[in-house]
Amino acid sequence: MPGTRDENEFPRLIFNSDGDSTTLMQFTPPITQEQACRAVEEIVGTEVDVFTNSMGRGDDTFSHPTEFGEVYGEGVTEWPQEKGLEGIRVAAENTRALLDAGIDIVELLAARAHKRGFQFWPALRMNDIHEDDSARFATRRSSFKKEHQELLIGSPYPTRHGYGYPHDDFTWAFDYAKKEVRDRKLGLILETCGKYDVDGFEMDFQRGAWYFKERQEEAGLAMMTDFMRRVRAGTRDISEKRGRQFRLMVRVPPTIAKCLDVGLDVPTWIKEELADLFILMDKDYLDMGADVRGLVALAKSTSCKIGGGLEHSVKGYGHAGADTLYAGALSYWRQGASCIYLFNYDCHRELGGALPYTPEEVQVLREIHDPNVISRRNKRYCVTVDAYSRLPEEGGTMPLPYLLRQAGDGAAFTIWVGDDLESARRDGVLDEVWLRLMYGSYDTDMLNATVSLNGRQLPSGHRAQTSESTTVTYSDVPAVFGENEVAVELKDG
Repeated sequence: MPGTRDENEFPRLIFNSDGDSTTLMQFTPPITQEQACRAVEEIVGTEVDVFTNSMGRGDDTFSHPTEFGEVYGEGVTEWPQEKGLEGIRVAAENTRALLDAGIDIVELLAARAHKRGFQFWPALRMNDIHEDDSARFATRRSSFKKEHQELLIGSPYPTRHGYGYPHDDFTWAFDYAKKEVRDRKLGLILETCGKYDVDGFEMDFQRGAWYFKERQEEAGLAMMTDFMRRVRAGTRDISEKRGRQFRLMVRVPPTIAKCLDVGLDVPTWIKEELADLFILMDKDYLDMGADVRGLVALAKSTSCKIGGGLEHSVKGYGHAGADTLYAGALSYWRQGASCIYLFNYDCHRELGGALPYTPEEVQVLREIHDPNVISRRNKRYCVTVDAYSRLPEEGGTMPLPYLLRQAGDGAAFTIWVGDDLESARRDGVLDEVWLRLMYGSYDTDMLNATVSLNGRQLPSGHRAQTSESTTVTYSDVPAVFGENEVAVELKDG
C-alpha cells in the first residue's frame, strides 16, 4: 500500500539516501532488517514526502537480484586493506547475509517506507564513477564491465566536466553511444518499476558526469532523448496497468548549457514531458547557481515540475548548516521550484555515517519544505567555488576562485537572495545583513580593493588576517530580494 501522504499531491521534500553508507557499511554482519531500514526510521516525524534510495554499489552492482546487473561482492577475493575502508567489504557481507535470509532490500525498504508514510522511489545512478578510484572502489566493478570494456568510455580520461579519479587514465563509466548499454539500463529500470511496489523512480544523471567519449556529446543528444522516450513509455505502461500514480524524476545539471554539454537534451525532454520532475543540481557540491527560473519558464506550458537540489558539502565553505541549506532552498522556492531535493543527506551528515543526525539536521527536515517558515531563519548565501579550486582559465566551471592580478583588475559575482528583506525589516525581525569576502595568496599589506553591492560602493570593512588569507566583512549592506551583484576591483596599494 502507498504511504499515508496523498500520492496525488506533488512532493515538497524529497530525501535521497546514499543506499549503503549508513546501513550496509556500518553494521557488523549479519545486518538485521531493522538496521537495514535505519535511513527510513531516522526521518520519521519529519516533513519528508519521498524517500529515494540508491540501488547500486557501483552502477552495475547491486544489493538485490536483477537480470540486468550483478550482486555486489560476488567473486571478489581481494578487498582494500587500508584503515577506514573496512565498510567496503562489510557492505558485501551484509548484502550476502540479507540475500541468504531471503530478504530483497528493495522490497524491504519499499514496505518500510510505505509503513512510515513515505512514498518510495528507487534511485539509479546512470553512471557512477566511484569505480574509477582503483585504491578504494575497484570492487564495485562488475564482471560484465570487465569482460566488455568495449562498452566503456575508457581512455583517455574525460577532462571537460570535472569530478572524477583520473589517476589510471581510464574511466569505467558506460558509453551510452552503445545500444547494448542503453538496453541494459532500460531493462533494469523497467524490471525494478514492474517488480516492486514503488511510487516513482529516480534517474540520477549527476553522480557520474559523462555519458559519451569526450567531444561526442553533441552526437549523443538524440540517442539519450530516444532512450528517455523508451523509459517514459515503459513506466507509463506500468503505471496504467497498476491504475495508480507513478512519477519519474531525473537529476540533471543545473543549467541548460551544462545539460547539453554532457549530451542531455533537457529542453526537449521537458517539451515532450519525458519526466515528471527535473531536479537541477551541480554534480560536485552544494551550488546556489541553478537556473531554476529559466527551466520553470521552459516547463510552463507542460506538466513538468522543476525542483532544486542541495547537499551538505559546500566546496570552500565547509559543511552546510541549516543557514546555508535554508538560503539555497529559499532562493529556489522564490524562483518557482516545486520541491526541494536533499542529496546524500544521510551519507554526508555532520557527525559521520555511524552517528545520529544533529538536532539542527532534524530541524532542517522539519522546516525546509515550507518557504514561509524558513523565510524567518538565518541564511548564509554563497558564491560557488570550483570543486578542484581551478580558475576559469584552468577549466574551472564555477565563479570562484577568481584571480585578480594587478591594480585595475576586477570581477563581478551574482548572489540570488530569496529573502524579502524589506518585509523582514518592516516586521523588525532582520538584525543585520553582511557581506564577507576572502582573499587568498596575496601580500596582505598591499591588498586594497573597492567593493560594490548593486552599484553602491561599500565603506571600509572589518579585516581579519591569517598567514594564508585576509577576510573582509562589510556590515549593513544594501542587499535586495532577487539578484545581487558584488563587484570587486583592485586599486593601487
